[in-house]
Amino acid sequence: MASLVVAGALKAFVGVLLWGLFFFWVVEWFIYPTERYVSWKADAIAKTSTNFLELNGPFFLMWSFPVFLFAIFALLYLELDQHYTKREKNAKLVPKWKRVWRRISGGMWSQPILVRSPLGVLTGMDLLVISFVLFGTLWILFQPLIPMLEIVDHSTMKPGIERWMIKVGRVGTWTGRAWYLPMALLFIPVSRNSPFLRLVNIPFEHAVKFHRWLGHFSLVILVLHSITFALHIYYTGGGSMKGVWEWKVYGVSNLAGVISMVAGLVLWVTSLGPVRQHFFDVFYITHHLYIVVFAFAVWHVGDFSSFFFLAGVLLFFIDRFIRMIQSQAPVSILSSRVLPSGVVELKFPKSSKLKHSALGFIFINVPGISKFQWHPFSTTSSSLQGDDNITICVKPLGEWTRSLQKLIIAADTANSNSKGAGAGGCPLQLFVEGPYGPEKDYFLQYKTLVLVAGGVGITPFLAVLRDLLCRYNQELGSHPEGLPTDVHLIWCVPREADLATLRDLQPARLLPNYAGGPLKIDVKVFVTREQPGARTSSEKLAFPGSQGEVQYEVLNNGVNADEKVMRRKVVGDVRGSNLWFAAVIAAATAGFLIFHGIFHNYVVRPNHHTDAPFYFEHGSAHTAAHGPQGKPFPTWATVSLLFVSMFLGVVVCGGTVLFAWANLDKRDGTDKSSSANNGPGDQRGQDKVSGGADMEMNEASLLKQATIIQGSRPDLRELLYDVGAGSVGNDVGVLVSGPTSMQESVASACRAFNFRNVCGGTQLQYHSISFDF
Repeated sequence: MASLVVAGALKAFVGVLLWGLFFFWVVEWFIYPTERYVSWKADAIAKTSTNFLELNGPFFLMWSFPVFLFAIFALLYLELDQHYTKREKNAKLVPKWKRVWRRISGGMWSQPILVRSPLGVLTGMDLLVISFVLFGTLWILFQPLIPMLEIVDHSTMKPGIERWMIKVGRVGTWTGRAWYLPMALLFIPVSRNSPFLRLVNIPFEHAVKFHRWLGHFSLVILVLHSITFALHIYYTGGGSMKGVWEWKVYGVSNLAGVISMVAGLVLWVTSLGPVRQHFFDVFYITHHLYIVVFAFAVWHVGDFSSFFFLAGVLLFFIDRFIRMIQSQAPVSILSSRVLPSGVVELKFPKSSKLKHSALGFIFINVPGISKFQWHPFSTTSSSLQGDDNITICVKPLGEWTRSLQKLIIAADTANSNSKGAGAGGCPLQLFVEGPYGPEKDYFLQYKTLVLVAGGVGITPFLAVLRDLLCRYNQELGSHPEGLPTDVHLIWCVPREADLATLRDLQPARLLPNYAGGPLKIDVKVFVTREQPGARTSSEKLAFPGSQGEVQYEVLNNGVNADEKVMRRKVVGDVRGSNLWFAAVIAAATAGFLIFHGIFHNYVVRPNHHTDAPFYFEHGSAHTAAHGPQGKPFPTWATVSLLFVSMFLGVVVCGGTVLFAWANLDKRDGTDKSSSANNGPGDQRGQDKVSGGADMEMNEASLLKQATIIQGSRPDLRELLYDVGAGSVGNDVGVLVSGPTSMQESVASACRAFNFRNVCGGTQLQYHSISFDF
C-alpha cells in the first residue's frame, strides 16, 4: 500500500514536470519571432556556453533538450502508470472533478465536429492541433515580417533596387524560419513507438493523418520560401539566377536548399493517394527522400538552425533503429489457412512476455512478394488468451494480398504432396514488426459498446470480443465491475461466405458461464449482395465449406523442426520496457552530444581560421556575399560532422544499451514460440472441419445468436439512436472499422445524436479504426 502511495506521488510529480516542459516548449515557439527571444537567447548563450560545445550547447539546451527530456519523462510516467495504476472498477468512486475532466478531454478526441471535410472526419482535438500549427506558423511568419516591411517602405533604396524586391526577400527569410515549426513536429507522428503518442493514447494509425497534414503544410511553406527567395536573388542580382546555384564555403548554401526542395516535391507527388495505392513500391522508395530533404535542408541553414527541429528527427531515427533490430529475423508461422471467403489467416508464435492491445496491429513483410512492402494487419487474438500466439486475418483485395493468398495455397499444396498436410509447417519466409496500437484499451471505459464493421474490418473487433471474454473469465467468481456489459456488433458483408470469419469465435470456450453471465453480445449481420430475407443463425446455414469449398481451406499445424526457426528473435516488448527505451534515448542523446563536442574541438575549431564566429543564422551579416575574413571551416563539413555525430550516437551509444537490453531478455528466458497444440484459448480444433462437425461448430459459435439480414444495408443512424436511447446515464463507445463512407455515416449519426443531448445526456463517443497508411 505504501509503495502505491509513493508511486502515485512520483507519478503526479512527473506529470507536473511534463506539463511544465510542454508549456515551456509552446511558449518558446511563440516568443521566437519577438525581441524578447533575442534577449533571452543572448542571456542563455552567456550563461550556458562552454568550451566543449561552445554555441552548440545553448542552442541544444533551448530547442532540443526539452524535447528529449519530455520523451524520457513520458516513458517514466508510462512505466509508473503501467505497473502502479489499477483499473477503477467503480466509476461512482472517482471524484466528480476527475469524471468531468475525463468527459471533456475524452470528448475532444471522440466528438466528430466536421464529417465530410477535405481532411476527413475531424474531432475537436484534430481542429485544436490544426489551429495550433496554423496559428503558430503564421505568428512566426507575420509577427516580425510586418514591421520589417514597414521599415522597407521608409528606407532609401540603392539604384536599380525596388522596394518590392527587398520585401520579397524578407518574405523568403521568414517563410524559411516559419518552416521550422511544422518540421519540428513532422516526424513525431510516424515514430511508431513515440512516447508522445503513447502518453496521450493516440494509436499510430491515427497519428499518421497528422503526419500527412504536416507534410503537405511544410512542403507548401518550403515551396513558398524557395520561390520568394529565388525571385529576390534574381531581381536583386540584375536578372541572373547565378546566386540560386551557389554553394558557399561558409554560410547559407542556396544550392543545398534547391536540392532539398526538389526532393521534397518528388516525395510530395509520389505520396499522393492514387500513387500510394496503385504504385506502393514507388511511394515507399521515394518516401526515403525525406533523408535528402532533411540533410540538404540542414546543409542549407547550418548546424545551429537545425537544433530547432533536430530532436524530432533524432527520436525518429532511434525508433527506426529499434524497429530494424526487432524485425531483422524471420518469424515462424505456426499455422496458415485460407477460409471459404478467401480470407487468409496466419498464426505466429509470440513472446510470453508480450502483451498487446486488443486493438493492436502488426506490420508484416514477405520478401517472396516484395522486399520493400510492409503491410499493417490488426490482430484477431487477445494476449489474455494465454496460448502465446498472435493471429491476423488478411483479405485478398490488392495485388500484394492476392499474392500472399496464392503463396499460402501453394505452400500447403507442396506440404501435402511431400509430407502430408501441415507435416513440415509453412515454409513461407515472413518478417514481423510490432505489435502497435493504443497504450490503453479505451473501449473498456464504456458500459455499452457499438462495434460497426464493414467486410474485413471485423478483424479488430474479434480481438475486442475475445479480450472482453478473457477479462470476464479472469474475474470469474467476483462481480466484474468496470467492464462493458452490453456489446452490439453491426457487421456488413457482401456474401454469406464471409461469415466464416465469425464462425471461429466461440464465447463459451473463453468464458464458460457466458450464457448466464453479465456480458451480453448482440450481433446483427447485413449480407448486402444476396437475396432478401432475414433469419437467425440458429437456423441451418449453408456455408460454402459444407458445399465443397472446404477444399480451399488449408491448415498447417506442423511446426518447423529447426529450433532456430521456432524462435522469434526480438529485442523485447518495447511497450513493456519503458525504462530500457528511455535508457536508449538518453544514451543516444548523450552520445550525440559527446561526439559532436569531440568533432567540434578536434576537427572544426583547429581548422577555423577566421574572425567570423561559428554561429550564423539565415539572413545574418556573416552570410553576405563577401564572406568572412580568413579561411573558415566549411559549413558543409560542419553539418556533415553533425550527421556523423547523430549516427554514432544512435548506433554506438544507443545500440550498446539496446544490446544490453537484448541480452537481459535472453537471460530471463529464451523467447520460444508456443507449441503447435491448442492452448486453452484456441478457437478451433487441430483437424479440418467439414460436414456435421462444421455445423456443430456453428452452433457453438457467436453465430448462434446472430441476426442475419440479407439484401439490405443497415440504417446506422436508427441503430445507433436505439442504443443511445437505451443507455441512460452512461456514454456509449462507438467503434467503426470499415470504408470511408461507413466511417462518415457513423460519425454523422454520432454528431447528430450528441447535439440533441448536448446539455448532459448520453453521448455517442466516436472512435475510428483505420489502417489506411
